[in-house]
Formats: sequence, C-alpha cells, structure tokens
Amino acid sequence: MKSDNGHFAGRSVFLLGWFGGIMLTRGVRFTMLPLSTFGPAMRQVTCWRLFLAGILALAVLDTVQSDELVLVRQGSEEKLQGEILEQAQDGSLLFKTLDARLWIIQADEIKSKIDSDDEVVPMTPKQLGQQLLKELPDGFKIHINGDFVIAYNTERAYAQWIGGLYQRLQRGFEKYWQRKKMKLVDPDYPLAVIIFGDKLQYERYLTKELGDLPGVLVAYYNLLNNRVAMYDLTGGQRAPGARPGDDRRIAEVLSNPRAIPMVATVIHEGTHQLMFNMGMQTRFSDTPLWINEGLAMYFETPDLSNPRGWRAIGQINPMRIGRFRQLIGTRDSKSLGTMLSNDTKFRDPNLALDAYAEAWAFNYFLLNKYPEEYVSFLKHMSKKPRLKYDTPETRLNEFLQFFKQDLPALDREFVQYIQKQ
Repeated sequence: MKSDNGHFAGRSVFLLGWFGGIMLTRGVRFTMLPLSTFGPAMRQVTCWRLFLAGILALAVLDTVQSDELVLVRQGSEEKLQGEILEQAQDGSLLFKTLDARLWIIQADEIKSKIDSDDEVVPMTPKQLGQQLLKELPDGFKIHINGDFVIAYNTERAYAQWIGGLYQRLQRGFEKYWQRKKMKLVDPDYPLAVIIFGDKLQYERYLTKELGDLPGVLVAYYNLLNNRVAMYDLTGGQRAPGARPGDDRRIAEVLSNPRAIPMVATVIHEGTHQLMFNMGMQTRFSDTPLWINEGLAMYFETPDLSNPRGWRAIGQINPMRIGRFRQLIGTRDSKSLGTMLSNDTKFRDPNLALDAYAEAWAFNYFLLNKYPEEYVSFLKHMSKKPRLKYDTPETRLNEFLQFFKQDLPALDREFVQYIQKQ
C-alpha cells in the first residue's frame, strides 16, 4: 500500500498488545492483528483478557521492592526478577523485569514468589547490552551512547549515527518540554535499540517476534519490551562493497527524498520510547492516540539537509499538513469531537491516514496557540493510572475543562490556523 506521495505506507509498528492487537502507526497503513498470530516471544499477551477479568479488585502497588518469580510455561521454568506493578483479584500479575520488559502473568503460571526488602535495581547499560547479545543471533555488537544501548550487526558508523541521532532527540525533547514548563524525569532503565544490517534480517526478527509480517515496516517501538527495532536504511542504497565511513557519507545516502519518511519513522519511534520513559506517559494507561501519535509526529520531521539527519522540533510536517488540507473540504463537523472521544478512526484502515494527519495538525495548533493550556492537560494525562479506561464522554470532558472555548469554536479556530500555515 502506498501513500498519495508514493512512499510506502505502514512503515512502523507501535505494539499495543494490551488492546488486543498490533497497531501500525505513522498514519499511513493501520492494521489490527489478532493476538493468536503473535510469535512465541509475544504469546504471553494472549492472557490479557483473563487478567483484565480479574481486575475488579486491582491492587496498585507503590512499592519499589524487588520481587522474584519462578514461572512454569509450556512445561519449562523461567525465573524473573523485578517488581510487581499490578496485582489482580485472582492473583494474576503485571510484572516488570530489570530490563523494563512487562510481563502479564496468570496466577496458575506462578510456581513461587519471593518478596525481598531490597530495592529494585534496573540493569546497567552494560548488563542490558550483555542480555541483548544473549537474545540476538551471532554477530551483534553493542554501542552505548548515554541512555541508549544499541545492539547492531551493521557498520559501527551507522550505529554511532543512530546513537547520536537519538541523543540529540533526547536533548531536544528535554529542552523543548523544559521551555514549556513540563517536568520530565530521567529514564529509570537504559533504552534498548536493535539495528539489523539489512531489511531481510529485520523482517525475520519481526516474524519471530510478531508471528507474522504486518506490512512494510522501517522501525517500531514495542510497548511490552520497551525496545526500538529497525534496520540500516543505508544498506540497500550503497554501491556494492561501499562502507559508510562517516556521518557525511551516511547523510549523502539519506539525502534522497525517498529517505524522508524512513528517517521520520526512526525519529517517531524514538519519540515513543522517550515519552514512555521520561514521565509523559505510562505504558498501559489510557492515553488517547491523538496525543500519543500526534506528539510523535510533531517531533518526527527530519532535516536531511543537515548531516545529522534531524535538527529542529515542531517544524511543519509536509506529509501531514498536505493530507489535512485535502481533508478540510470534506471533513465531518464532528471529526474533532470523535478524535478526542475515542480511537476508532485510528483503528480503521480507511480512516487512519486522515486521523493521523488531523492528530498532527491539532497538536501543532495546541502547542503553538495554546501551549499553557495544553501542557496543563498533558500533565493531567501523565498521571493516568494503568489499566483504567475512560468513557468517550470522560475523555472529551477532561480535555475541554482545560480550554475556555466550546468545541465548535475551538474546531473553527483550529482549521483556520492550519489553513494559514
């Protein structure tokens, strides 16, 4: 499937196993896959319905004490160390291990549980790197750049380029929200990034992790294991035998206009990882997709005239604004209210492209026109608890309480503002 500018759609995947499927992001192609199609590494998510069924007397645990579990799955034992985040009435658990992976564990899978008085100590970057090397095929190496632990089996120069790109993104992310008076936190866990040397290796990994290959994907952030995975974008564009020796040669390859949506995807997925690890959002909380995806698109716009691939935050996103301008003439008067109330348009393959364009445009409008009100709303949303979901009415009313206008007036102002850009 291709977008109207000829670029392949569905270039990234943001895993929302809790909601019963996989959601392809980036606004171009959007597909929900049944959990039964997931590969062994994701098969644990199939117990989510049972877990939610036992959530009536959910205990939210504030402790950061370490716990040790021994599980029995498919006849074999597995030992986990970390912390219990949530415990359902029937004894099922949401458990986070020391590498930030989330596990959904049924009560009958737990062979033993040991509570410790010791505090949870996340893996160090070096420890996480060692674990990644154990999990991944032979040939991978580790590059550590600040909070990012990059496992790669391509040229070191490309891993360094991605590490530098993500560090710049993180610094820009922090400074941007600091100026907006949105307080962030440092990541508690090192941030894992996996880079495959070519698309074929990457697709094999996707198939193993997801159980199927859901479209054309350049990169994706996995909500369960907290990792970004991708492949070397320069691998298929270099001349045979050529090696990307430095940032300049990489930039030359990526200066091709076809690289714009691909680099945008890499930044987009890194933004998801930052939002979930720096206090803006909580994994498995009820954050509307117009916020989650709209903000990631706000940060994603690349600058391929810069050797580093990305420089500024909040630039006009050409793909998104073009699509939204096309939409304005036929846009339903209830479109904004629908987007604010529920995620249905994002889950409909026929409407997703328009939904993503509108989400980017509305975030751009709010951050430029009503930054104080929107940041206050984002602070409110950052405190949403896990596994508790709002009605459409609650979603809409919570948003409107931070703005003085009624919804029709706000919508008119929004459309007029974007038309002038």
